[in-house]
Amino acid sequence: MNAYETIKNYFDALVAGDAQRLLELISSADYYVKIGTDEGEIVEGGRNAIDYYQHHVASTEDFTIEFECLDVQERDTVAWFYTQQIWRLKWQGVFEELSMRMTGVLEKENGKWKFVQIHASLGLPS
Repeated sequence: MNAYETIKNYFDALVAGDAQRLLELISSADYYVKIGTDEGEIVEGGRNAIDYYQHHVASTEDFTIEFECLDVQERDTVAWFYTQQIWRLKWQGVFEELSMRMTGVLEKENGKWKFVQIHASLGLPS
């Protein structure tokens, strides 16, 4: 998979609730970081992503993602992306519609693209 396909695969796995597929896309490096939108939602170190993603998929139902844009840049062994999306989901039993903005960085590890950084923020309604 190229970087674009890897990023699409990540979001497809989120929607499908497939924690194993998500974890296969995450670097196990100590410098991996995921910063989410909730207070205290930060994961440092790829080995610490296991509980995070298992909890995320177990807490999410009826999940869809509508892409407003997805820009992916790939150079040699590093890639980065920016996306704007609308997330519609039931999170811990409560329906939410979120204007999600995300950026991230991927590195090639053993010939495969892996996420080393993901940052999410919420847009405010106009």
